[in-house]
Amino acid sequence: MSGQLILVTGVTGFIAGHVANQLLAAGYRVRGTTRGDKAKQLTETIKVPGLEFVRVDDVATDDLSEALKGVYAIAHVASPLPGRTDTDDTLNSAIDGTVHVLKEATKAGIKKLVITSSFGALLDPSLIPGFHGLTFDHKNWGTVSREAARAKADDAYYVYFASKVLAEKAIWDYAAEHPELDIATVLPAFVYGPYAEHFPLPKQSALGTNGFIYALVAGGVPPVIPPFTVDVRDVAKTHVLAFSVGPKPLGEKRYISSGGNITWGEAAAALKKAHPELKLADSFPELPGPASTLDNKYTTEQLNFGTWIKPEETIVAASEALLELQKTW
Repeated sequence: MSGQLILVTGVTGFIAGHVANQLLAAGYRVRGTTRGDKAKQLTETIKVPGLEFVRVDDVATDDLSEALKGVYAIAHVASPLPGRTDTDDTLNSAIDGTVHVLKEATKAGIKKLVITSSFGALLDPSLIPGFHGLTFDHKNWGTVSREAARAKADDAYYVYFASKVLAEKAIWDYAAEHPELDIATVLPAFVYGPYAEHFPLPKQSALGTNGFIYALVAGGVPPVIPPFTVDVRDVAKTHVLAFSVGPKPLGEKRYISSGGNITWGEAAAALKKAHPELKLADSFPELPGPASTLDNKYTTEQLNFGTWIKPEETIVAASEALLELQKTW
């Protein structure tokens, strides 16, 4: 490691902040990209040894040559949240934007990249196979086209997961043409958990997947989704460990990041046990079929991962962070 510099895209994001902090803890230096005047504000307000910020208004289109000066490797984490942009913007940002980062890395002579994908790249973007009692591993792939995603433009989550399938396929297509690159992808389950130390906290309108936990804590019933769960701290750990793995044959460095399954009913029970004072919903809809699972064995073995944070702990940690966050709104 010896203080090698890693560029982390979208560093103020939920996952990226944790990636940055864990890279620093592992002995790397970090340069985080952020939009507009935020880079200047963060430079003035966040004084963490080894952490610096650079302005990149659009990582999907901007010239990154300045941002990549002296960089050893890239953690490309930035991605649009579901429903925050229109269909074409979501697809272009995810697919063309990811390829743009790869091209800029190639131009700068950077060979090592760890890129955030999603469990959604493993199955159909409808997520219906998530209720078929199946087991998904790193060899599985979803199938979708841009046209199919456009046809479901009114379904923000379908478009988002379609963008993840297509973006990851584009990554490995590019890697096949550039064998000098050493690429890993991280495929997290639904990501929950506390917020990264040092970084700005999100507004209520930008909670991402933690919004499901916020709904739960507020006494609501989150939408029925596959119960795939992972702690944001374990997602960051997956990224950091992936940097230490040497080159492997194409597609072998796909790492599912998943701590296990938990339904909303089970999550509410864990919350009630930890915080009896919370007024939670009394009942939750049944899943439409037997829950599938994300197999993390390959990741655990290949990365020498150790122990994953249990879903119950993740839900409690996320809820406690959200209750604190609520006080700042």
